[in-house]
Amino acid sequence: MATEEKIPSPSDLKKSPVQFTNDEITKLRTLQSKFNNATIQFGQLKISQLKLEESETILKKALAELEKEETTLAKSLTEKYGKGSLDIETGTFTPAE
Repeated sequence: MATEEKIPSPSDLKKSPVQFTNDEITKLRTLQSKFNNATIQFGQLKISQLKLEESETILKKALAELEKEETTLAKSLTEKYGKGSLDIETGTFTPAE
């Protein structure tokens, strides 16, 4: 009498370990590598954003200082020469009428 091989039921398959094919493993590893690379790139992007924000803060402070310096100089020159216009190229000041 020949023994019949029992066909496993779906619940039996869920309980037993399954070996993935080499192609499936390769695809999974490739996908995992792509996710890892994307994560690294996002981290690098965030670091760049933080550095850019820091540079922006420094430049804003420098601009504010320049504006104060400009105001102080303009006030000083106006007190000395009165109101008028200056040709910065020639250094010629023309008083306002």
